[in-house]
Amino acid sequence: MKARRIKNTMRTMGTMRTMLWCTVMAATILVAASPAALARGGLEGVKIFIDPGHGGPEPGAIGPSGLRESDVNLRVATALRNCLVEYGGATVMMSRTGDVDVSLAGRTAAANQWGADRFISVHHNASYNQSYNATETYAYTYAGATALDLRDKVHASMVSGLGLPDGGVHTANFYVLRTAWMPAILTEASYISNPYQEARLKDMGYTWREGYYIYLGIANHFGVAP
Repeated sequence: MKARRIKNTMRTMGTMRTMLWCTVMAATILVAASPAALARGGLEGVKIFIDPGHGGPEPGAIGPSGLRESDVNLRVATALRNCLVEYGGATVMMSRTGDVDVSLAGRTAAANQWGADRFISVHHNASYNQSYNATETYAYTYAGATALDLRDKVHASMVSGLGLPDGGVHTANFYVLRTAWMPAILTEASYISNPYQEARLKDMGYTWREGYYIYLGIANHFGVAP
């Protein structure tokens, strides 16, 4: 019984730390950047599947100083999860919560079996032109109106909040978009190959803000007004 009480206490403290972290970071954003106010509630009962791209032996793109896309994807996805749960009241599942290898088929299979309402795959792009940087967002080539609306609203929120050049919204035949049974999008919020952007992506506050703006776009998609 004593061990159980200790575990419960630790779990409660962990939840409180997460809520405090989200609140402090959101307050920092509101003071420094004056974005839209926080959306509160409204996503209760909505099941969001978040897929941090790459992981394990597959690092994805590598920044000029060695920053791994897979690590950045996970940090942004974790921030997004925390915001969806704490601010929106959504139910969230992630394809990975650590630096592990998950097959593309395994990612969408988990989302499909869980019965997710939306699928969000978090990525960061790269280019041989290191001066290039932009925000881009994708839906499946033959996506329906719901997925296109999700893509457009998340993209607009990221462009407005992060202030990077608008690389546009696109459609593509990416595996995770093609095989997800629910409306699905893939974000490429910035280019890790850009040295200045890579430095930004090393900052925990910046990656939290990215997750926060993705969250605001999702909330807007569901009609949850900030």
